[in-house]
Amino acid sequence: MLTLKELVAKCLQKDKPAWSEFVLRFRPLVERAVRARLHRHNFSHTIEDIKDITQGIFLDIWKNNKLALVKDEDRISGWLAIVSQNAAIDFIRSHAKFNRQDSFFFNDEGASQEIIPLLASAADPLKELIQDDFSLAVEKLIESLEPRERLILRLNLQHNKTHREIAKFMKIPINTVSSILRRTMLHFREVLRKHGHSDI
Repeated sequence: MLTLKELVAKCLQKDKPAWSEFVLRFRPLVERAVRARLHRHNFSHTIEDIKDITQGIFLDIWKNNKLALVKDEDRISGWLAIVSQNAAIDFIRSHAKFNRQDSFFFNDEGASQEIIPLLASAADPLKELIQDDFSLAVEKLIESLEPRERLILRLNLQHNKTHREIAKFMKIPINTVSSILRRTMLHFREVLRKHGHSDI
């Protein structure tokens, strides 16, 4: 298997097998980045939209030799996340049915401000993507729990209920609630650390 540096070098030489490997390796990241940006702006889209945007991104990179813009191969993921974010924003711009009145809002100081430029986030898109991945990982863990444990965890984490409130609501001892939450959180930490997350 080629190293990332070798893979990029071959892609720049228009080596089609290397390009196919590059797309296969990075397509999931690009699709997640596009999906995350569309979700972040609550913009209605389909799976086909995400596939079309992703295909357009890779086609543009290939045709215009844009990998030459990346000076450090270790930053490919971050660069692709930025490119994907921009492509998703372009998609929103091209499909949004804003009229002149609707494309402005008033900020806290009373000044009018255009909506479209705000679509570009000042945040690190790769960091945003990692946070989205973390949220998805936590959601998968919650769904893997037994129904009673899942309900207790959701009441505690998502509805900010205390151990005592949960115990009263579910008609079980408070010690049982505390024990389940403690055991579940320890399990979550262990699983998430193994997958490179340490935010819980």
